[in-house]
Amino acid sequence: MADTVVVGSDAAEGEGAQTVAESAHQAAVAEGAVQVQAQQAAESAAEAQAAAEAALAAAEANIQSGAAVEGAVASANESAAVASVSAEMVHEALAAQTAAINALAAELKAGRQKPPKEPGDAKPSADSAPAQREHFINRRVGRRK
Repeated sequence: MADTVVVGSDAAEGEGAQTVAESAHQAAVAEGAVQVQAQQAAESAAEAQAAAEAALAAAEANIQSGAAVEGAVASANESAAVASVSAEMVHEALAAQTAAINALAAELKAGRQKPPKEPGDAKPSADSAPAQREHFINRRVGRRK
């Protein structure tokens, strides 16, 4: 018997060719998937960068508004101090006005009181002696002086 060695067979060649074609197809699919994922990653990176820029702009706006708020608080504190001083001045003015009104009221009250009567200025009472000179009405008719 002769020894024959079969190096390859048609069946094996068909399977090997199909395996290579499948591997090439899978490699192409994987490469396409990698490209799609790379594109999505790039888009995501761009969106993340835009979001970071927006956050940075918002942070800068917050810093500026914080500075404005700080200025407003300082202004409000200053205004409150001025208002406090003004309120004290108004209180002092009202106290002085009240004292002046009380002094005027006391002066008016003192002016309305009758001064004490002096003995020489007093009217003679009804029981006192008549005046030295008699009034003409009180004279007798026909009596001459």
